[in-house]
Amino acid sequence: MKTLVVGGTGFLGPFIVDELLRRRHEVATLGMDWRQFSAPVTELPGAAADGQALRGAVSSWRPDKLIDMERGSADRAEAVIAACAGQVSRSVHLSSGAVYGSSPICPVDEMTATSDSLPPDLAAQAESDRTLLAAAERGELRAVVMRLPELYGPRDPRGAEWFFAKRALDGRTRIALPDAGLHICHRGFVQSMAWGVAQAACVERASGVYNLGEEKLYTLAQLARGVARALDHEWEIYSVPGQLWAVPYACTRFFDLRKARAQLRYEDRMIPRDGLELTLAWLCQNPKGEDWSWPGVDQPFDYAREDALIDEFGVRLEA
Repeated sequence: MKTLVVGGTGFLGPFIVDELLRRRHEVATLGMDWRQFSAPVTELPGAAADGQALRGAVSSWRPDKLIDMERGSADRAEAVIAACAGQVSRSVHLSSGAVYGSSPICPVDEMTATSDSLPPDLAAQAESDRTLLAAAERGELRAVVMRLPELYGPRDPRGAEWFFAKRALDGRTRIALPDAGLHICHRGFVQSMAWGVAQAACVERASGVYNLGEEKLYTLAQLARGVARALDHEWEIYSVPGQLWAVPYACTRFFDLRKARAQLRYEDRMIPRDGLELTLAWLCQNPKGEDWSWPGVDQPFDYAREDALIDEFGVRLEA
């Protein structure tokens, strides 16, 4: 089996390539650095975002499957269709569960419409998804769209868990969470998500949209307790008003995974608790530092402000 992997970040991409190699695929990449991988792969010339480069890679290397991790847009989708129609037996395209919006009715299944109120990058991704799926319905391309959760794991360049880990490493005995820590944001350990993406390329009947995510869900408060436990730390957790305090994963969006379980035979490849421990071990060895940031989280390590919010509004949460 020959599989072409296109674009993507240095986080998920190498895990997908390594999973394909484990399955004995012959792998080529476009727009990725081969030195990231556990074994040699064929590195094709050109940028992942260049439609001509993609067309040349497909026509010269002639892959059976395509896994496309490049950021989506309608123009990008049309370029993929032009390059791959009639050339590959299936294409798998990585998308984001965030296209369902910030507060969908949960659990979100694959029939849920994408939100009409998305920031430009997510609106472009949703349009890409629609373009690819329309081509699949017309029989031009056997396209599969994978909507991923918030990814985490070793080598994660964003490192959301650093918000919690740094507090534990700094010896904080209290942590503030918005809205009683009840948000449930679907997460996915990178190795498990890579396995699910590879399944979509390999399972013959795969079609349409699949939501991916870990099978076990955690509230924000449970995640904070899990971080403390993994780092042999203890703290008291306090609820503060959500409009006053933002933290990573402070949204509720989780998915119905029945389609992925039934058709892709998806199951977690890593127990989430073990995945969290591996992630924290990597963060301790590769700390993000004081200048770490997260979208929407203002001054994440302003402990004086956090203490003031706890003192004025905090309600202690029982373990």
